[in-house]
Amino acid sequence: MAKRIGTFEHGWWRDACAALGHTAVPLPVAAHASGNAYAAGVAGRVENGQRVVSLLAEQPADFLLDNGGTGLGFVRGGDPAAAEVKLAHEIAGRVLVSHFIDPLTTSFQGLDWRTVWQCLRSGLWVKAVWDRAQAAELRRFGVPNVLHLPMAAPNRAYDTQPLDASRCRLVVSFVGGQNTSYFGPNVTVPSSSLLAGTLAQSYRSGSPGAVFYDVYHDIYGIGAPPAASDDVGAQAGKTQAYFNAKLYYHASLCIRNRDRFVIFLKRKLPQLFELVGRGWDTAYGLEARPQFASTDDYFANFRRAAINLNLVNGNAETGLNMRHFEITAAGGFMLCHDQPELADCFLIGKECAVFISETDLLEKIQYYLARPDERAAIALAGQRRTLSQHLYSHRLQSILHAVAPRPLPVDYATTTWSDDLRSVIPNPDVILDCGGNVGQMATAFRRLYPKSEIYSFEPVRSVFCELEKSCKAINVHAVCAAVSDAEGKATINLTASREANSLLEYQEGNPCAQWTWVVGTEHVEMTTLDGWCAKAGLPPERVDVIKLDVQGAELRALYGAKKLLHTVRAILLEVSFVPIYKDCPLFGEIDAFLRESGYRRFAVYPSDQPNNWGDALYVKA
Repeated sequence: MAKRIGTFEHGWWRDACAALGHTAVPLPVAAHASGNAYAAGVAGRVENGQRVVSLLAEQPADFLLDNGGTGLGFVRGGDPAAAEVKLAHEIAGRVLVSHFIDPLTTSFQGLDWRTVWQCLRSGLWVKAVWDRAQAAELRRFGVPNVLHLPMAAPNRAYDTQPLDASRCRLVVSFVGGQNTSYFGPNVTVPSSSLLAGTLAQSYRSGSPGAVFYDVYHDIYGIGAPPAASDDVGAQAGKTQAYFNAKLYYHASLCIRNRDRFVIFLKRKLPQLFELVGRGWDTAYGLEARPQFASTDDYFANFRRAAINLNLVNGNAETGLNMRHFEITAAGGFMLCHDQPELADCFLIGKECAVFISETDLLEKIQYYLARPDERAAIALAGQRRTLSQHLYSHRLQSILHAVAPRPLPVDYATTTWSDDLRSVIPNPDVILDCGGNVGQMATAFRRLYPKSEIYSFEPVRSVFCELEKSCKAINVHAVCAAVSDAEGKATINLTASREANSLLEYQEGNPCAQWTWVVGTEHVEMTTLDGWCAKAGLPPERVDVIKLDVQGAELRALYGAKKLLHTVRAILLEVSFVPIYKDCPLFGEIDAFLRESGYRRFAVYPSDQPNNWGDALYVKA
């Protein structure tokens, strides 16, 4: 089924949507004076977040997709001076998928780490990380919804004719900038970072499979990982110390994986080696060609060069860069430094060639320059692999699978609750309508049962005033009280939608945040149904139907109606399949309680958000 996908100003995701027949809904990213979307701060993300929520109200999207967290936005409450903000994608009730092709600390340059750490807890935010080691790192820190998703080649028209290697320029071409200034003049390296990075590099020389997390936490115990018992500040502090210590390690990876080979080839093969990119002259005094004038020239170069050298920068511990997939998609021959995830994506020696040292690099260059037919065969096989498995449309398919709603524990009925209830309870004596709001269900019950005695409960004073007016017109009794498992005073959370007011607290990351966002509180009267019936002089055996729509407090209300449950013939209540409120009991818990109380599930009916909640009818067995 075709989807509508909100994409944040990134061309390759829009092209991927088009390739799969989905609609890309264009969304803006937060502006910054530097032009760097990663540098956007809270103010810019608030302004953009409010704009995005408004746009999504006009042009709905099934989920949102960005690069590097640039779609992360905030929304303030009604008071512009209020410090508290909520995540825009949660308020819009949409999953946000961010594909990170840089470390998280690089991606959120304009936000303090504590803010980022709190945002990472969002249950509606999927963190798709290109590097397997860094994806595992986040999972071990307890970050939810982390997905390993490699980079890919953009969807575009590629020349798929077999490469005529005899027509290639006999050069070794490397396209890429010099990316670290960490070792420049006047740069002070913290001793903690220097120690951790040096230990990690040294340990890896004998254990190539080790990653920074292993060295920092498990092998040398330089720092303690965040614990579930830590408060937010402590967790943020521990992870920030870890990422700060890792900076030198990333910079040293730039030298280990990239810069050393560029410097080596410029000195060993100055006429044969062609360097294209920025920063090499200022960093090392190396002459380099400027970047290509157009995207077409960029991709065409991969077919013109005899050997395309690919070197991963320091941001990746185990993963591949986009150049792995762009060179092969274009049909060029790729020679690359070995990387742990390379064999996951390509057949080494068949779809690309690999070197492991300076000596090996020279030997491979000489070998493949002398064998144009072998280069052409490898280039063709590499192109077939990438075009069939490694385009951004393939990555989008993985994302679609990850965000697809999970199967529900029930099958929805094709009948209506009203027809079913009337079939099993044709003439109820008394109906208790708990969670009356402004009288919607009271009106429905009165139409269904003209002669029944109906009581409608609503605790919030402003809403109750409307309910009372509606009830008078249809001969229903309005009761100003919240139904729960105890008697007395209670504080109810007033939400963005008055239909979502709840005794339960707001659940961060819930899929109904645009309605459940707390905007205030009110003190209300609270009662149990058993206690209320006793005070009202209503014998429990007269009550035939209980309806519960009390926004996550349904189980509490059932606990307060244990006497009634001996004789009540039918219960119609709202059930949740995902946590919509904090500590909200889910469908399975309510289903088990009612079965143990002598009821059988008659049917479950879909809501307007069928993956999140529905209505269930239980009848006395």
